[in-house]
Amino acid sequence: FTGSSDSRKRDAAIRSFQQTDDDTGPAVFVVTLRSGSVGITLTAASRVYLLEPCLDPAVEVQAAGRIHRLGQDKPCHVVKFAFKNSYEANILKLHEKLGKGKLQIVDGRVEKKAVEILAKGVRKA
Repeated sequence: FTGSSDSRKRDAAIRSFQQTDDDTGPAVFVVTLRSGSVGITLTAASRVYLLEPCLDPAVEVQAAGRIHRLGQDKPCHVVKFAFKNSYEANILKLHEKLGKGKLQIVDGRVEKKAVEILAKGVRKA
C-alpha cells in the first residue's frame, strides 16, 4: 500500500498478513517506504527488501523496525538494493558519512558536502 491507500483496505491487508500461520496466506507484503516506516507492525514478516534507498537513513531503520518488534520470534533480514555507479549508490555513500558523524541531516536539510556526494558521477540533463 501507499500513503494514499484507503485506511480500511490498509488495515485489512495488515491483519490478513499478520494472521497467516501457514502457507495459504499472503507471502509478500508490498508497501512504500514512507507509509511503511511508521504506524504498522509486521511481525509475521522475516525479511525487508529496501528497493530504493532513502536520503535519510533513519526512515529505512524505521521501516525495518516494523518487523523487528516485540513479539517477533523469527530471525529478521534486511536487504538494501542499489545499482553501482548510480544516484542510489551515492546515497549509500552519504549514509556511510552520516553514520561516521562526518555529515548530518538537520531539519531535513543536508550540508553542501552531502549534495556534492549525491551529485558525483550523475549526468546533468
